[in-house]
Amino acid sequence: MVLSLQKPDITQIIMDSLGAANTQFGFALFKELKKTNDGNVFFSPVGISTAIGMILLGTRGATASQLQKVFHFEKDTDSTRIKTGEKEIGETEKIHQYFQKFLTEISKLSNEYELNITNRLFGEKTYLFLQKYLDYVEKYYHASLEPVDFLNAADETRKKINSWVELQTNEPIFVSLSPCVKTS
Repeated sequence: MVLSLQKPDITQIIMDSLGAANTQFGFALFKELKKTNDGNVFFSPVGISTAIGMILLGTRGATASQLQKVFHFEKDTDSTRIKTGEKEIGETEKIHQYFQKFLTEISKLSNEYELNITNRLFGEKTYLFLQKYLDYVEKYYHASLEPVDFLNAADETRKKINSWVELQTNEPIFVSLSPCVKTS
């Protein structure tokens, strides 16, 4: 009998765990989108997941738990927990580390395909974001903050966001944000 004491490939564990959770999230979201749309449905579960992940960075308590549930990370936490050295990584931080590793791996150049994932925070320019939050968004999601004027120039901001999306996707994304409706 031969026993192997070789450590499991952490990258593969991370990719498998994130992939499984993202697949569950994608199918659940597709079911919801299909309820209100009889035609084709086009969306990016990875794009939506990373956006929710950036939101999760700024949450705590019940809100963080609800977002983790959306990610399908609340299931089977014992088997998905990873030990690094002597310290266990908390569930929420682990999610962000998974995304960091995923975005790094998927962004590596390949001769077989071209795949670009890009993220950006568009935040109200009068809101004071915590620097620690912005640092984590950069670290884990490779994104930065673009201050915009949602309060006084919502339509111009919408156009700016749509232009950014077109630029990042080399214009194949035709779905854009609709004109803004002012609410109080």
